[in-house]
Amino acid sequence: MDGAGLTENFQSGLFEGSDGRRFVRCEFDAERPVWINVGATCWSAVYAGRLHTLDWTGCGLPDAVRLPLQHAVCMRLKRFAPSYMGSVRAMLQRLRKAISDRGLLLRREFGDLCATDWLAVWESMDAHSCSIFRSLYFELAEQGLAGADFALATEMQQWKARNDVQVLRLVMTWDATSGSFTSSEWELIRRALKVDSPRENDTDCATRVFGRILDETLKRPLQVLTMRRGALWSSPSGREFFLRVPKVKGQAGDRPTSWQITEGLAEDIRAYSARARIRALQEHFDRLIVIPLADDRTSGWMKYGQVDVATAKAHLQTWAKRRQIISPRTHSAINLTPYRIRHTGATTMALQGAPRDQIQEILEHDSPYSADAYIQAVGSDLMPALERSTGRGVGEVFSELRRAYFFKGTITDQVHERPIHIPTVGGDIARPAVVGSCGKAGACTLHPFWACYDGCPHFLAWRDGPHEKSLKYVESELERWGQAEGGKERSKLGKDFDRVGAAIREVMDQAEQSNLSDASHERD
Repeated sequence: MDGAGLTENFQSGLFEGSDGRRFVRCEFDAERPVWINVGATCWSAVYAGRLHTLDWTGCGLPDAVRLPLQHAVCMRLKRFAPSYMGSVRAMLQRLRKAISDRGLLLRREFGDLCATDWLAVWESMDAHSCSIFRSLYFELAEQGLAGADFALATEMQQWKARNDVQVLRLVMTWDATSGSFTSSEWELIRRALKVDSPRENDTDCATRVFGRILDETLKRPLQVLTMRRGALWSSPSGREFFLRVPKVKGQAGDRPTSWQITEGLAEDIRAYSARARIRALQEHFDRLIVIPLADDRTSGWMKYGQVDVATAKAHLQTWAKRRQIISPRTHSAINLTPYRIRHTGATTMALQGAPRDQIQEILEHDSPYSADAYIQAVGSDLMPALERSTGRGVGEVFSELRRAYFFKGTITDQVHERPIHIPTVGGDIARPAVVGSCGKAGACTLHPFWACYDGCPHFLAWRDGPHEKSLKYVESELERWGQAEGGKERSKLGKDFDRVGAAIREVMDQAEQSNLSDASHERD
């Protein structure tokens, strides 16, 4: 709908048609406004490949509450995404149930219930519904409508909408079916995403390209699905390739940004777009990602103009099952979803030491604190969970992830100038406990030993050095600090010990492989 034939009613702030229907002009994305039909008891609008509705029938609210509430929601829909209707619908359902379950009656207005009653209702609703209700109640209280009490609204601002809910909990606990993938899992997925079989049908090709774009850009699935047909472009030299990625959520309406992709992905997108059926759908819907059904049937998303996130997710999961991608961790089929791809990329950046603002920039979070979950996922909050699942000691909790993340130095056959020692010698650690040397040209301001193993590219690790002694030293230090902390679950410091331990194990592995290779060559 383009709003043609509608007249604005400046008194109500709505647009009206000759047939009596009334609409809100939603400018959540100013370049592509959405017209929301609010002229009946059931409001509706098509947005992001879905039909969004809000049915006020049976909401259980008296007219003195419902009408002001409807007006408040109408005004919000001028700047909120149409999906906000679904959130309000869920809130109304939970509000009605909470009031009914407690035997309360809301006959005239909000003032029928006292503060104690509202607190009881609040505690029985989920966090998202509490947040929406609180903001609407406060708005009505400010205007003196629906019997909303301003003193109660102010007090309600202090009520917690979340009770010890950990941000991105599934990411932070490395959930096996919904959290980030381990490196071995992700390697299998990435390998499958890059294989385009000659017998690949249009559905699988579109799904695979969608997954590969998610992998390289780490964008939200809705951003990828909203990309226009001509989103792919190249530099004048023809050697660099980019995708124009639109903004969504709170950034909707901002100009799309260009994100660089690999030449391999660019070629994959071109081959996908060259398919006759794909090209016809792209031209019709002006979308880069179009996922037809395997047969000639019309897919449900076509009714609404673009592939919706739920449909794309279902195709991705089905594609992974057909490819029989088995997780080395769970020994069952991998649950491949768009957000698991995004979480894995962000967690990988955190493992590689990317700062919070860089993760925020790549993921396009409005708040820098949203990236904290990924950083914490490789920090102290993850340690107990991984320790319980492995029980193999320091440096082993990241056994699948340590390669290419921690040790960045070089294995060498001899000790050069500026040797690196184990900080403390004694017991069964023989002197001089030299584990390698520093290859940096200038002065080093980092702590020797710890920083050497933990990602320093200038560390020349001695192949025959006593690295197993280094590991024992790190384990003893961890135990010493654990006793100093009174036996509590490991703090952030535990992460540092594990990182160094993982790097030492990687040095030991590389040294062993090097020795085996030399022995093999001698036999030949």
